[in-house]
Amino acid sequence: MREPCVALSPMSVIEVAQKAEKGRLVFKWALEEWVCSALSENEVTLLPITSQIALRAYQWPFDFHGDPADRVIAATAVVNNLILGTSDEKLLARVDLQTLSTR
Repeated sequence: MREPCVALSPMSVIEVAQKAEKGRLVFKWALEEWVCSALSENEVTLLPITSQIALRAYQWPFDFHGDPADRVIAATAVVNNLILGTSDEKLLARVDLQTLSTR
């Protein structure tokens, strides 16, 4: 039996960094230290942004999502056949995307 995979798009790291910079997320450690620690534990796999993911991000209709980062994150989940954990209501409402609410 295969263990569940926890994977992350580099776009998620960018979004966390952006929120930390704006003061919406606060960490006890430096952000870079936190990210390196989380990834070095081998519990989280950092997936590459491939050309297939980049193209898949814009195969959805225009109204899918206006944020390019969210499109890339969703495409990463689809291309890698993963369930997307998100609190984004627009993504949670999609019937063509496997999601898990983090709310």
